[in-house]
Amino acid sequence: MPPQLYFVVSAVFHYLGPAFAVLLFARVDVLGVAWLRIAAAAVVFALWRRPWHLLRGPAARLVVAWGAVLALMNCCFYLAIDRLPLGTVAAIEFLPVIVLAAIGARTRRNVQALALAVAGVYLVTGVQLEGELLGVGLAFANAILFALYIVLAHRVARHEDVSGIDGLAASMLVAVVAVTPLGG
Repeated sequence: MPPQLYFVVSAVFHYLGPAFAVLLFARVDVLGVAWLRIAAAAVVFALWRRPWHLLRGPAARLVVAWGAVLALMNCCFYLAIDRLPLGTVAAIEFLPVIVLAAIGARTRRNVQALALAVAGVYLVTGVQLEGELLGVGLAFANAILFALYIVLAHRVARHEDVSGIDGLAASMLVAVVAVTPLGG
């Protein structure tokens, strides 16, 4: 599949999943919902990619770090959306992406695209920087972890022993192990 298709599918599930997950909060504990999401993704990736070799190869330390960040990031995200509107948490989560994109902007076109992305996120999310202080703190913790997630994902993707989406698949296996004591 072309990389653009992975991006589109990922973007849809990144926010569509939590939109549905919020509905589960009435029946399942917040961290239980985070666990369900991570566990479901881990099972799908494990069956699809069979990434076991990455958990003991030269990229294992990076994959384990990425999986641990993924688990903690998801916990912070779900705890934040339990306390704040999803749009607000999503907007805060987008901040490190903006910072990383700004650091990487090399042309006027990059800067213009970045400005349009910021405006689009603001318009789509309807961000409100008010609410429970713990929720705001969790949203910012999620944002910092998301930046770390992006950096680790980039390093894993560039590792010579990792092919395609297998690094994400292996990191999901690590994430489900890491999150199980919290939400399983």
